[in-house]
Amino acid sequence: MFMRLKLAIAIAAFALITSNSATAGFIPKVSVDSTGRTVMINNRAAIRFHASNGSLSPAERARITAERLTRLAASKVDPKTIYLKADNQYARIMAGETLVCIVTADDARASKTTPTTLGSLWVRNIRNLLSMPAIVLSDKEIVVPLGENRRIYVSGAATGPISAASKNADIAFASVGTDGRYVQVTGQKVGQTAVEIVVEGERALATVYVKKYAGFIGQIISTEVTGNPCPRHLLDYAAKQAILRNAVLESGASIKIHNIDGIDRPLQSGATREAKVDVSISGNGYITYTATPTVKIQNLSIPREEAAQLFYSNNPERLLKYQTLFAGKLEQGKPVRILYHHQNAIGKRAKLIVEVINPGPTPAAFRVIKGVAGPMLDTVLVGYMAGGAFMRDELSNAGVIERVPPQSRLVLVSDTLGHNETSSGILQVNQIEGQSSYARVAALPPDTEEAQVNVGSIMPAPAIFALELSDHVYPNPAKTLEASYVVGERWAFIPIGRHAITDSAAQKKLYGNYGVTYNINIKVENPTEQPKKVSVLFEPSAGLASGVFIIDGEFVSAKYAKPPAEIPLASYQLKPGESRNVRIVTVPVAGSNYPATLVVRS
Repeated sequence: MFMRLKLAIAIAAFALITSNSATAGFIPKVSVDSTGRTVMINNRAAIRFHASNGSLSPAERARITAERLTRLAASKVDPKTIYLKADNQYARIMAGETLVCIVTADDARASKTTPTTLGSLWVRNIRNLLSMPAIVLSDKEIVVPLGENRRIYVSGAATGPISAASKNADIAFASVGTDGRYVQVTGQKVGQTAVEIVVEGERALATVYVKKYAGFIGQIISTEVTGNPCPRHLLDYAAKQAILRNAVLESGASIKIHNIDGIDRPLQSGATREAKVDVSISGNGYITYTATPTVKIQNLSIPREEAAQLFYSNNPERLLKYQTLFAGKLEQGKPVRILYHHQNAIGKRAKLIVEVINPGPTPAAFRVIKGVAGPMLDTVLVGYMAGGAFMRDELSNAGVIERVPPQSRLVLVSDTLGHNETSSGILQVNQIEGQSSYARVAALPPDTEEAQVNVGSIMPAPAIFALELSDHVYPNPAKTLEASYVVGERWAFIPIGRHAITDSAAQKKLYGNYGVTYNINIKVENPTEQPKKVSVLFEPSAGLASGVFIIDGEFVSAKYAKPPAEIPLASYQLKPGESRNVRIVTVPVAGSNYPATLVVRS
């Protein structure tokens, strides 16, 4: 009984995915199997006799039933007219007034069921198999990638040899499989056509669409970072950039990165790790391309670099029109620090971008350390956040190696500023390969093609390249200060941003020294016979200010400070006669009022 139920379920399922009416010219085939007991319709079991009925053996019953069904099939009987007529002893399968077969109690007993139940099963089998279409295709419509093959599997009541032909072989070529009942379709040219499939004189059509994939990406990609260690947010950025840099997209297609596995922890200097990236590339009229390429991330052991120049983009601070705000030349072996801080006062939205441009005929590579923030209305907070992000990454020497193709530009910052919103950032860029390149800061109308970019976008450089270089360029943007404090004596006051650096011609002064690194070494001593607490405090001298610091290797900050407040940064408990050295690194951040002062006292 279990096998009979499986047979019925399979036939019913087949019927659900095919047409409910037989092909007009096709006559279902009825036969008896090799056991002599099973009636077959279209080479599929419909009725299996296990018992005699009077003088008729199971084999004779099968033969007679097959003859009746053959006549019914030839007369184009409507399978829906086949029904079960049951009484207390027998169940008769009828076609109108014509008897097909009888289900006896012995048949039912052999199947461990009742005549009515078994008869209902046989009726369903007969109906479904007589209704079976001559040809059933696995796909009535099929999309075939250009240059690839796809199969259309052929089943149905017609079981003879298959032939197939494409209506347009220039678009798709069709051939019959030699190792199964299928037709193989090869995409030759983008377009639409149809494949006609013929079996035993019956015909079926499948519509074929030949399309390109929306794009492609290699399965193994490499990228490089720096840092001791390199933090997770840079591993994420580097993996995404590697994907975007290596993906090949068809016109109008777009790429989406769904998940990155393998960047859940920092990467130590000198180490390599593989990340798996789930990617899809899609576009109207294309086949969506999906892949999970491997990105090999190598953390290069590169020493910390001091900036040779400071590119200062803060003039004007308040934007009144769309314009290039800064342009400077980049050269190999000359690390450049870029500080920008701009507020949108145009009265409508503006796209602020920071980019490096490689106009030359050879690829260029850059090591980039970046701390950026915005857009936001709070001009002090945005500078504080940008400075803090930069100092954290600079502390661990964490950056990304960016590679820019010839005649291309790489977008490092892309912020859309609303009215009175400010964008701020500190970047350090060192060109390590290629001919001289350029850094540019610009405020653009957001609806222009040039402004339709995201962070990490690589776009063509202008065909006619001409930039007027800015004059707010300051060499050697670093100061080293030595100070000392002895408990019981005068407090130590260390000015930050008070003595302005100048440009190379000594014509311009950078008041406040925004973006300049201060390396401060302080020696503190306790000559007394009592333990003493020594504190380092941040004192705003020129108005509301924020500060970001690395003190003895730890990041410390003062978010808001307003005179005459003193913000504690660090404290040290000195034993009698003890002395120690305190190492502080800081950068005056944009949006704050500098100069400011560090105070050391007990």
